[in-house]
Amino acid sequence: MAFRIGLFRSRKSRVSSWLTEPGRMERTLGRSLFFLFDSTLEELLPENVRISPSAIGLLRLPEEKIKVLSEEFPIEKALPHSSLDDFLSEESREALVELIAGTQAAPSKNLILGILNLPEIQDILSQGLEKVLTEFHKKINPLHGVFQAAGLEKQVSQFLSSLLPAFTERIADFVSLGGGAEEVQSALRNTLRLLFKTAFTEMGRVDGGKIGPKADRLRRALASDPKIQASLENLYGNGRDTLLNRYRKETVREFLGLSATELELWVSKVTSDVAHNLREVHKKRDLTPLIEDILGDILN
Repeated sequence: MAFRIGLFRSRKSRVSSWLTEPGRMERTLGRSLFFLFDSTLEELLPENVRISPSAIGLLRLPEEKIKVLSEEFPIEKALPHSSLDDFLSEESREALVELIAGTQAAPSKNLILGILNLPEIQDILSQGLEKVLTEFHKKINPLHGVFQAAGLEKQVSQFLSSLLPAFTERIADFVSLGGGAEEVQSALRNTLRLLFKTAFTEMGRVDGGKIGPKADRLRRALASDPKIQASLENLYGNGRDTLLNRYRKETVREFLGLSATELELWVSKVTSDVAHNLREVHKKRDLTPLIEDILGDILN
């Protein structure tokens, strides 16, 4: 009995030292990461995996808490910058713009036409164009009032009805030109720059009272959807086959194109941050019993 008590105290003391002494936890985390990066993709991507969407249904945040958090979250303090323009340096902004604008995949023309031909979109386009044409006619024609009395709006509406199909097709042609089209890339770059300049306050906020029930409905639907598991397994299988067809014997480090020096630097930074954060948790919630239980499960 005395031996077991001594062994228990010794284990507890060692766990405590591992958690608190600088460098010890970092070494353990580093070995784990090096083991991962020195493994081949074939070793890390087993053929048979289990994916259980039903687990989604077991995790939830009560609706009233979603509402409280969304309403009380101090977005002005969390994001003190007025816009992304202030949040990112000019070099970071332009690098992000070029990444998105230069690699975007253009949707098909049929998809764009399908969206533009929705009754709601057609109404918006028609009303907007009708207003523009009417205002233009009002400015250039002093007899606008006479024409208006004679039914100008109806004539404009009829004209636009015949014009809209060609108009929407031109928009679809423009959008579906693809990433190689300079016009599309220029429009995308300017749109991104406009978004960067837009104040966070102009982008709206989440209504916690409405998102709670909708999020809960989505959670329950996904958890009980029989198609989800098959789709996820199919996605994993195809992704695995694609990777292994070309890079089966490459290690994770080789696949990512990291040199040994780059990997050591990356592991050093990650382990340092993770160890620091775990020690901060340990100050508030003693992790020693958890580590002891894990060791006990392994060794006993």
